[in-house]
Amino acid sequence: MLAVLAVVAGIAAWVASSSSPVSTDGPAAPAIPASEIRTVAYLEPDSARRVDNLRVRGLSRGAPARTIASFPYTFTGLHARGAASPTGDRMAVLAVDGTRGSAATLSLVSLDGTVRVVEGGFEYLSPLAWSRDGSKLAVTASGEPGVLRVLEIDADALALSEAARFTAAFQVVPLGYSLDGGRLYIVVVDQSGSSLWMARGGTVERVAELSPGRTRDWSLSPDGSRVAFVDILSASSRSYVGKTLTIATGAVTALPSGRNQVGAAWQPGNPLPVFGGPGGSLQLADPNPSAAWVIPHAWAPLGDYVVVSTVGAGTDPSARPEAALWIASPASRELLTDVPAASFVGWVRGE
Repeated sequence: MLAVLAVVAGIAAWVASSSSPVSTDGPAAPAIPASEIRTVAYLEPDSARRVDNLRVRGLSRGAPARTIASFPYTFTGLHARGAASPTGDRMAVLAVDGTRGSAATLSLVSLDGTVRVVEGGFEYLSPLAWSRDGSKLAVTASGEPGVLRVLEIDADALALSEAARFTAAFQVVPLGYSLDGGRLYIVVVDQSGSSLWMARGGTVERVAELSPGRTRDWSLSPDGSRVAFVDILSASSRSYVGKTLTIATGAVTALPSGRNQVGAAWQPGNPLPVFGGPGGSLQLADPNPSAAWVIPHAWAPLGDYVVVSTVGAGTDPSARPEAALWIASPASRELLTDVPAASFVGWVRGE
């Protein structure tokens, strides 16, 4: 715990020039009391057994972690990835065990260790987007050659339905749902650039352009009104620029910074996203400009803790390097795991 986190000041001008959040669904009240979600879930590889262990641990200093499920892996580098439901009672995990080639298996895991497998040709790198009430989630799956589909899974019945399909896209990213669960937002990256789409009631429509080029690190705001993302600029002194799209107006605003930004997250109660990276608004409290930088993953619902990765100084943001996971606050930072290829899954209910 040599350094703690600090949100860098100096963004008042950006706040003043940005559009106010716009949402037709009302305030983003928590699905369950925020005080009940105080446990961190993460995936940690065990190279000796060749499994990825899904582990949970509480916030108290030195709290023990326990494994609730394990997922075998065959191909080195293709480790399990997951996302916790906003209700904090279960997690979705994508894993490649080699029995379906490079296609991933989707598992829904309860906190008691119950695992239910959903069959489908899921894309290993697909994000997992949960609805606010935890009743469904969206994931990308392969279709016929050149087609990527977005499937919705009923989290109770495990029934699958197709929400959207796209042809000749490089990436199709289920981003998240509106507060009422009626609209699913999807980022599509293709030859025309990066754009935001919306699937609703069997129809799919293009909502706005994010960038004429590639983007990454997308994050939907808690009220469903904005999208934070990182624009990849190939011909610029800054290759990675944190930006925000206001969905209702289509306006895109960049966060002022002279250095690269990587990773985006939303702190509860803050209308603006927080970016990581060498030039991000979230930094280690170290005056040395060449110090290690952080990638934010997600805040606890109470907004007092955040899980971050720390990355060594001078690391190229394009490399997506191995990084340690930490539980951090403005006052402390505690190592969660430094096992290579470990990944954050989400915040879940306390035990």
